[in-house]
Amino acid sequence: MRTASSDRTRTIGLAALAVWVLALGAAGCARKSAPGPPPPDRSAQAARVWPPGRSTPLKITDTLTLSIPLEYERSALQHGEPARALLSVQSDRVEAQFDFFLPHFSGYTLQNYRNELDENKVEVVYLHAGDPHEAEPDAAGEYPPNMLKRALQDFLNPDDHQDMYGLRCYRGRVPSPRITCYGRRDAAGREDIMLSAAVAPYPQGVTFPLLQARYYSRRYGGVRIAWRAHVSNLPRWHDIDAQIWKFIDAWNVARAPHESQRH
Repeated sequence: MRTASSDRTRTIGLAALAVWVLALGAAGCARKSAPGPPPPDRSAQAARVWPPGRSTPLKITDTLTLSIPLEYERSALQHGEPARALLSVQSDRVEAQFDFFLPHFSGYTLQNYRNELDENKVEVVYLHAGDPHEAEPDAAGEYPPNMLKRALQDFLNPDDHQDMYGLRCYRGRVPSPRITCYGRRDAAGREDIMLSAAVAPYPQGVTFPLLQARYYSRRYGGVRIAWRAHVSNLPRWHDIDAQIWKFIDAWNVARAPHESQRH
């Protein structure tokens, strides 16, 4: 039986899902346009090597505190650089950000950081604490099973899909230049992922079509994470996501009896 409470929860969930879809599309079109001539980079001219060391520890949750090697932080060289464009409205929570480069999951160098349109770059746009209640059945938020259920009810066509790269990729009921893909990202933790990927032909003005993931994980007491890369990396989505969590585990300096806090 529908109640005022269930209607309210569904309304919140639909609003969150709509923001997710619109934000992914906007980020795919807006951020990766061809840049203008960059200003003189005095930091690069002065530096001969990428700064060594690690970032100041950043507490995400009670069991997750990250100290990130500076080679994975673009801001290590450009301290005055403005914050990158996010996939959503700026969060007021403490957030970690880092980048790496395929195929070897390496960090920044004085050469590769100059290219804003590097198709080998993966950006972890944010990692911050989430609400543990997001993983409850039918809860609002970004827990992948709940997001998929809402999406299939509201805008994805359940009969128009294709299985590829360990994912089931759906098209929308209304024609769109994007597909939404779903699959198991972590077999041991029994966690899934929901991704959005641009499909050709790309809209006019999109010079850097994106593959983007944004989801809630129960690990470390509950966290939200968003990452993105060039859409040509869709076949490697699982390697990319798994490596992100390897980095998180390795860079965690919090003292906890069970580092991954799997449930």
